Amino acid sequence: MNRDTPPSALRLPLTAILAITVPPLALAAWILLSGGMRELYFRSGWIRAGAVTLVVGALPLLSVIILAKVGLWPAPNPNPIGLGLLFVAAAALACILALFGILRVAWQREQN
Repeated sequence: MNRDTPPSALRLPLTAILAITVPPLALAAWILLSGGMRELYFRSGWIRAGAVTLVVGALPLLSVIILAKVGLWPAPNPNPIGLGLLFVAAAALACILALFGILRVAWQREQN
Protein backbone atom coordinates (compact mmCIF):
# COMPACT_ATOMS: atom_id res chain seq x y z
CA MET A 1 0.00 0.00 0.00
CA ASN A 2 1.21 3.49 -0.77
CA ARG A 3 2.16 5.44 2.35
CA ASP A 4 0.88 8.61 0.70
CA THR A 5 -2.70 7.34 0.75
CA PRO A 6 -4.66 9.74 2.96
CA PRO A 7 -6.64 8.49 5.94
CA SER A 8 -10.34 7.90 5.57
CA ALA A 9 -12.61 10.87 6.14
CA LEU A 10 -14.48 8.77 8.72
CA ARG A 11 -11.38 8.17 10.85
CA LEU A 12 -11.73 11.15 13.18
CA PRO A 13 -15.54 11.14 13.71
CA LEU A 14 -15.75 7.38 14.08
CA THR A 15 -12.82 7.30 16.49
CA ALA A 16 -14.36 10.12 18.54
CA ILE A 17 -17.70 8.32 18.82
CA LEU A 18 -16.06 5.01 19.71
CA ALA A 19 -13.75 6.69 22.23
CA ILE A 20 -16.81 7.72 24.21
CA THR A 21 -18.65 4.41 23.93
CA VAL A 22 -16.06 1.64 23.42
CA PRO A 23 -12.47 2.89 23.78
CA PRO A 24 -10.70 -0.28 22.60
CA LEU A 25 -12.60 -0.16 19.32
CA ALA A 26 -11.62 3.49 18.90
CA LEU A 27 -7.97 2.50 18.76
CA ALA A 28 -8.74 -0.24 16.24
CA ALA A 29 -10.75 2.20 14.10
CA TRP A 30 -7.92 4.74 14.18
CA ILE A 31 -5.46 2.12 12.94
CA LEU A 32 -7.72 0.49 10.35
CA LEU A 33 -8.88 3.78 8.81
CA SER A 34 -5.42 5.35 8.72
CA GLY A 35 -4.81 4.93 5.00
CA GLY A 36 -1.14 4.58 4.10
CA MET A 37 0.02 4.58 7.72
CA ARG A 38 -1.83 1.33 8.45
CA GLU A 39 1.22 -0.66 7.36
CA LEU A 40 3.43 1.27 9.79
CA TYR A 41 0.98 0.67 12.61
CA PHE A 42 0.89 -3.08 11.95
CA ARG A 43 4.70 -3.23 11.99
CA SER A 44 4.85 -1.55 15.41
CA GLY A 45 5.93 -3.91 18.15
CA TRP A 46 3.83 -2.03 20.70
CA ILE A 47 0.63 -2.53 18.73
CA ARG A 48 1.45 -6.18 18.15
CA ALA A 49 2.12 -6.60 21.87
CA GLY A 50 -1.27 -5.02 22.61
CA ALA A 51 -3.01 -7.40 20.22
CA VAL A 52 -1.26 -10.44 21.71
CA THR A 53 -2.10 -9.27 25.24
CA LEU A 54 -5.76 -8.93 24.32
CA VAL A 55 -5.91 -12.38 22.74
CA VAL A 56 -4.06 -14.08 25.62
CA GLY A 57 -6.30 -12.35 28.16
CA ALA A 58 -9.48 -13.37 26.33
CA LEU A 59 -8.63 -17.02 25.64
CA PRO A 60 -9.27 -18.42 29.15
CA LEU A 61 -12.69 -16.78 29.37
CA LEU A 62 -13.64 -17.80 25.85
CA SER A 63 -12.50 -21.37 26.43
CA VAL A 64 -14.68 -21.69 29.55
CA ILE A 65 -17.67 -20.25 27.66
CA ILE A 66 -17.18 -22.61 24.73
CA LEU A 67 -16.54 -25.67 26.90
CA ALA A 68 -19.68 -24.93 28.95
CA LYS A 69 -21.74 -24.47 25.79
CA VAL A 70 -20.54 -27.79 24.38
CA GLY A 71 -21.12 -29.53 27.72
CA LEU A 72 -17.51 -30.37 28.56
CA TRP A 73 -17.35 -28.00 31.57
CA PRO A 74 -18.54 -29.35 34.97
CA ALA A 75 -21.07 -26.54 35.44
CA PRO A 76 -23.59 -25.84 32.67
CA ASN A 77 -23.79 -22.15 33.62
CA PRO A 78 -20.34 -21.19 34.90
CA ASN A 79 -19.64 -17.87 36.58
CA PRO A 80 -15.95 -17.24 35.77
CA ILE A 81 -15.59 -13.92 37.58
CA GLY A 82 -11.82 -14.28 37.91
CA LEU A 83 -11.42 -14.95 34.20
CA GLY A 84 -13.66 -12.00 33.40
CA LEU A 85 -11.52 -9.74 35.55
CA LEU A 86 -8.42 -11.12 33.84
CA PHE A 87 -9.95 -10.22 30.48
CA VAL A 88 -10.79 -6.69 31.61
CA ALA A 89 -7.27 -6.16 32.96
CA ALA A 90 -5.72 -7.57 29.77
CA ALA A 91 -7.96 -5.36 27.63
CA ALA A 92 -6.95 -2.27 29.59
CA LEU A 93 -3.26 -3.15 29.27
CA ALA A 94 -3.74 -3.87 25.55
CA CYS A 95 -5.34 -0.44 25.06
CA ILE A 96 -2.42 1.24 26.79
CA LEU A 97 0.10 -0.66 24.67
CA ALA A 98 -1.77 0.10 21.44
CA LEU A 99 -2.12 3.77 22.32
CA PHE A 100 1.60 3.95 23.06
CA GLY A 101 2.23 2.27 19.69
CA ILE A 102 0.04 4.78 17.86
CA LEU A 103 1.79 7.70 19.51
CA ARG A 104 5.21 6.17 18.84
CA VAL A 105 4.49 5.66 15.13
CA ALA A 106 3.19 9.23 14.81
CA TRP A 107 6.27 10.58 16.62
CA GLN A 108 8.64 8.55 14.41
CA ARG A 109 6.86 9.73 11.28
CA GLU A 110 7.27 13.35 12.35
CA GLN A 111 10.98 12.78 12.95
CA ASN A 112 11.44 11.57 9.34
